[in-house]
Amino acid sequence: MISKRRIESRNLAKSNVSAQVNEESKPPTTIRIFDRNDYFSVHGQDATTAAREVFSSISNIKKMGVEPNKQDYLVLSKGNFEILVRKLLLEQMIYFYTTVTRCCAEFKREKTSTKNNPRSGRPTTVVTVEMVKRYRVEIYIADGTTRNKEWVLKYKGSPGYLSQLEEVLGDGLGTNEDATATCLMAVTIKADPLTKGRLLGVACVASGEYQLSLAEFTDDDLLTELEALTVQLAPAECLIPQSEQDDYKAVKKVMERANITVTKCKKADFSTEGIIQDLNRLLKFKDDQQKDANVFPETRMEVAMCSLTGAIKYLELLSYNSNFGRYRIATIEAECFLHVDAAAMSALNVFPELGDTSNAPSRSIYGLLDRCRTAHGKRLLAQWLRQPLRDVNLINERLDIVEVMIKKSQIRLQLHEDHLRRIPDLQALARRLNRKKANLQDCYRIYQAIKRLPALLRCLAETDDSTVHSSLTEPISELNDDLGKFLEMIETTIDMEAIERGDFLVKASFDEQLESLSERLNELQSTAERELNRAARELNLEAGKSIKLESNPQNGFFFRITMKEEQSLRGNKKFTIIDAVKGGVRFQNNALVSTNDEYLQCKTTYEKEQDKVVAEIVSVAAGYSECLFCLSHILSKLDVLISYAIAACSAPNPYCRPEVVESIEEFILEQARHPCLELQEGVSYIANDVIFKRGKCIMHIVTGANMGGKSTWMRSAGAIVLLAHAGCPVPCARAVVPRLKAICARVGASDREQCGQSTFMMEMLESAAILRVQKASPDSLVLVDELGRGTSTYEGCGLAWAIAEELALKCRCFCCFATHYHELTRLPLAHPGVIVNSHAEAAVVNGDLVLLHRVIPGPAAHSLGLHVAKLADLPLSVLQYAESTQAILETNLFDQTSNNEDTAGGQKIVVEFLQQCKQIENTPSDEELLKKVQALKENLSQYNNAYVSRLLAAIRS
Repeated sequence: MISKRRIESRNLAKSNVSAQVNEESKPPTTIRIFDRNDYFSVHGQDATTAAREVFSSISNIKKMGVEPNKQDYLVLSKGNFEILVRKLLLEQMIYFYTTVTRCCAEFKREKTSTKNNPRSGRPTTVVTVEMVKRYRVEIYIADGTTRNKEWVLKYKGSPGYLSQLEEVLGDGLGTNEDATATCLMAVTIKADPLTKGRLLGVACVASGEYQLSLAEFTDDDLLTELEALTVQLAPAECLIPQSEQDDYKAVKKVMERANITVTKCKKADFSTEGIIQDLNRLLKFKDDQQKDANVFPETRMEVAMCSLTGAIKYLELLSYNSNFGRYRIATIEAECFLHVDAAAMSALNVFPELGDTSNAPSRSIYGLLDRCRTAHGKRLLAQWLRQPLRDVNLINERLDIVEVMIKKSQIRLQLHEDHLRRIPDLQALARRLNRKKANLQDCYRIYQAIKRLPALLRCLAETDDSTVHSSLTEPISELNDDLGKFLEMIETTIDMEAIERGDFLVKASFDEQLESLSERLNELQSTAERELNRAARELNLEAGKSIKLESNPQNGFFFRITMKEEQSLRGNKKFTIIDAVKGGVRFQNNALVSTNDEYLQCKTTYEKEQDKVVAEIVSVAAGYSECLFCLSHILSKLDVLISYAIAACSAPNPYCRPEVVESIEEFILEQARHPCLELQEGVSYIANDVIFKRGKCIMHIVTGANMGGKSTWMRSAGAIVLLAHAGCPVPCARAVVPRLKAICARVGASDREQCGQSTFMMEMLESAAILRVQKASPDSLVLVDELGRGTSTYEGCGLAWAIAEELALKCRCFCCFATHYHELTRLPLAHPGVIVNSHAEAAVVNGDLVLLHRVIPGPAAHSLGLHVAKLADLPLSVLQYAESTQAILETNLFDQTSNNEDTAGGQKIVVEFLQQCKQIENTPSDEELLKKVQALKENLSQYNNAYVSRLLAAIRS
């Protein structure tokens, strides 16, 4: 083993890899791998990255070369090489960059720690920043002699370009079984000749679905429309031209927020010269359609066509004949979907956090709904959550089918457990067929899926529902008829008996030459068995028990006896021993050797002829790939809708069917619950109402104690709106949801230190995105939580006040605005019928805080922050001092709001008011007394005194 390692090191040292490994010649996110036939090697800093990803350790790294040119290298087996490539391209890896604040240094660490300052020796402050990376991969092969070896780039891949590496790693790389399929986006920006603003051209290529999608639109400084489109499409990689313009820097920031890899390409790659001829080769035209790409209106989007050109060149689509005549082109209809930006997706926990692989139902909405049995069903579920519908008819169609599945529990169980679980990834298999990369096993898996369709159709027919019939049963039935010839071909060509033994072979009777070769192989098999009987008689052993006939690819036929019977073989010169191992002694005789030679030659010829037949079968099967794509889409739709039904039925409390209406006059959620939180163990969820009615209330100013349930109440409303637009039942007793245009959110407290953006800056950016683009239109839901905390009290309160009024009066959107600025509770007095106060109810019992988690009308009387601090076990002395300081600050603040003259005059008015109250004579009832006191209070409002006005406002709040 030691000598083998030395030989490897010597061979690596002789190989000239310095130019390819040079860190200055490549981006740090590109990993270069060298194919050395029997194994793979990685060098330099790439070796460290690869070792951490594959082995979670750097102990496997070795040294090569001599000083001062020594460098690290890592040897990988083929299995470890495949693991590395999959991790680099398909997984979003989280890295922790640690910044030392007292040193002028930045270094990479795995966890937060304390380090001594090299200058002062004192401990330094360490800040850990979470970053996400996806890598690009380059694979080099040797070209030339051993002495003069040159390394040539053979394969390359990136998160959005996996076609070349599919040849290396095989099935499944281009169609990930996780939440998304591979998709590449390209963005180009030019000046709009009409508005002089930014005109964005976006092209998206989904190779797995043979889809080209284009969009062209103007956008603001923050590129919020691009961000929403990015969330909807979820590309793995984004291409932009090489440019130092600020606009492209803004694109990069948008993609970084969405954790998408950005690749810069040459500007020449975005030139549209010859694009029409390229599209003529790639696009699929109808039989009666002129084969000219100019007939498609998308080709008139000049900026978007630049992006499409860059994407086609980057993916090298014209290099594969299998792509010709396959692609469809369409316009991205972003307005057909609910606008949900990255901030809202994160606030509503639509998908699991990065690094969370548990997919637990209580951690995300996707985890809650993911009961899918098929890989393409999982991908479609993620797509539906990113693209909630705005068409009421399409939403109700989904809800109709889900309602049927909820009521028909036996049918739901049968479809989920018996049929869908046995459906393979038809989309991936159809793509392999189309690329001529499929084999007989792939064809047989498709055959098995199609064979199940009649039983699945009978099951769907039992629902006796018109929507199920028109949306699912009828299209599946038509596709089943179209695929009938495929079944016949597979049954005619594949040897079903051999499949039972685990072999996927062509029937010998299908081809004359195969049949004759098969007969000869059977004759040779019989000859070998006769030799077994002869050898058994020669050695006085029982054929098939004491002595057996076996075969393998290296030796062909041979005899085997156990070690106990080895004595009978000694001294017998008629037999030649191959080897003696623990399993027994293997040997042959001359007759068996001659039979072997002919058998192996005949078998090789048979396999070559069979490969020709298999190629013909795959070529014919590729003609059915379009039908398989359609079947995959319909079955994935059924899979998702059944998952909706299962999630609704398995919830601890009943879900209801939302009533999605065109009118935006009211928005009512009765007994609303958070779909994920109610699934947590030990949680007894307290449901609350969320009610908006124009003319009465379109904004809730929500106050109350920390942990009282304000954020949960708001997030529940947002999650229910998203589920309703996705066509899913919702956790409510009753839900009337207007057809909304957008969900906007400014929730949570997080920074982006790696981009130099503080928590407060992130709040302002998200608020600007809501206000400046006017996404917060009357048909929008806006969730704002704890705005203005990152600056001074007065500035924060002023910003919160101004933003709340802007949303309520100008945008007139439905809005939940949670805050601890109690000054904002005066807004309902200034804008009755528009803004109302609500608060999370809490009580103090014997000095202890009791959170009731009920949201009721009216403002909170106190923030109760000191009681929450008490729950955190702060020292009693600190709490007491904080309470006294709070009282002093509140008194000073009240005194500072009025000048001395107003204060003196106001106090005189208050004294007169109290004297008048004392002079009230005895009244027959308390009601009469209250009426007289109320009359005196109304007289107070007639005085034009700031002190009295503020005092009355404080009493009312």
